Amino acid sequence: MKNHITITNFTDPVCIWCWGTEPIFRALETHYPNLIEFRYVMGGLVDDINNFSDPGNGIDAGAKGANEQIVAHWLEAAHHHRMPVKPEGFHLFSDEFPSTYPQNIAYKAAQLVDPNKADAYLRRVREATLTEAKVTGNPDVLIELACEVGLERAAFSKALKSKEVEQAFHEDLRLNHAAGVEVFPSFLVESDGEGEPVLLRGYIPYEKFKTVIRSLTQGSLVPTPAPPSKEALQDLLGKHPRLAFEEVFKAFDFASREQAHLFLEDLISKQILIKEEVGPSYFVRMGL
Repeated sequence: MKNHITITNFTDPVCIWCWGTEPIFRALETHYPNLIEFRYVMGGLVDDINNFSDPGNGIDAGAKGANEQIVAHWLEAAHHHRMPVKPEGFHLFSDEFPSTYPQNIAYKAAQLVDPNKADAYLRRVREATLTEAKVTGNPDVLIELACEVGLERAAFSKALKSKEVEQAFHEDLRLNHAAGVEVFPSFLVESDGEGEPVLLRGYIPYEKFKTVIRSLTQGSLVPTPAPPSKEALQDLLGKHPRLAFEEVFKAFDFASREQAHLFLEDLISKQILIKEEVGPSYFVRMGL
């Protein structure tokens, strides 16, 4: 019997490299079907932007100047991981909304209201922040995004303000500290077999995950082929209704990026898919 793998993602909803990891997760889903469970632990990246400093990425200007610095960092990161980013109109941080804690707490609220929709909500907050320039620190925006993924407005609004959800977020912060997490994303990879859990820090390529999974399972768990097909893509879109090009490219065994573009353009031309351009990249979703 094959081992089952759990990957705990220590993350923040607005972290650019966490966004960049989404294609890696799609590849793991398609190449290890039904064998990997993904868990998310919130990390609280920015308590207060006025006290935040990340000199390695040139971010230290407080509420008034951080947005411009963050966009520059995001665009540089996107050049490497190729996920869509929208710099136009970006104004995430201000004196009124100086923290990413609200987005983290909102995920815990989604877990409380409907655990089956919480991960879709986290994805939607990422999209809204990084590709739509929405101020996701604003509770009104967070509530609207919750409604978009099918969370009940009144229940989510109540949960967002509850002590229970606040305590759940602080428990996540404790888990980060206990695991020795210092950067986002970080990943704790565990097997239900005898292998010792492995903590991976930072942006981790798919090949590294493969190596760790093989080691944890004594070579018993290896990826299966994931050839591109309309049916396979439709199945993936059934789980993730809006996929970036890079996610589709990584999810399936394309010979080249050009082949992946041609594959998608054929489906777009037939109106099987709808294309949504964001900067130099694009999303696809199922046609009506």
